[in-house]
Amino acid sequence: MRVRVLGLMGGLVVLSACGARDDAMPQRPAAPPAANATQVAAALRQGGLVLFFRHAATDRGRDDASQVRIEDCATQRVLSAAGQAQARAIGAGLARLRIPIGEVRASPYCRCADTARLAFDYVLLDDDLLPLRDGDAAAHLAAVRRLLSTPPIPGTNVALVGHGDTIEKLAGFELDEGEAAIARPAVGGGSFTLVGRIRADHWDAIAVAR
Repeated sequence: MRVRVLGLMGGLVVLSACGARDDAMPQRPAAPPAANATQVAAALRQGGLVLFFRHAATDRGRDDASQVRIEDCATQRVLSAAGQAQARAIGAGLARLRIPIGEVRASPYCRCADTARLAFDYVLLDDDLLPLRDGDAAAHLAAVRRLLSTPPIPGTNVALVGHGDTIEKLAGFELDEGEAAIARPAVGGGSFTLVGRIRADHWDAIAVAR
């Protein structure tokens, strides 16, 4: 795992149960039932959860080049203007709900790193959150499961910003751009339970429902 540090730059809520272990792929959950938004927000305010965000909305007029260079955003699909606003709105919504975010990690791809910076103002760039690649899928997914299974510092939540293919392979459902899957690490780590999903445009609805 390589980690790089970058600093400050100037719905429907549903529940599902899905255990996961580092040594086995989790079973894909059934269609999750509707959940009380205020209950999910209350759990997040207490800390102890891991939020896996798919990057915010991107410019679909361009795609990643055949040879992506991590340091060169011109070789990648990037956030659209709407996606930049969406990322800022996610951060503002979390702040309004007084949800404590501690560690923030993101894929080094520009669309993920920029989502994290715009939402949270700081980010650790973590190669474990890169998109899936042929030949290393098992190791990649094991690394992400470890991140989802690691309890946050008490009183905080961890935010991860990655790619849609990762959570789809892990849990069997696709996140929309900007949507978050919420995981509760087991006591002592080693596994996690997926306890909810929150769309990017639903943070304000949760705040109103309080």
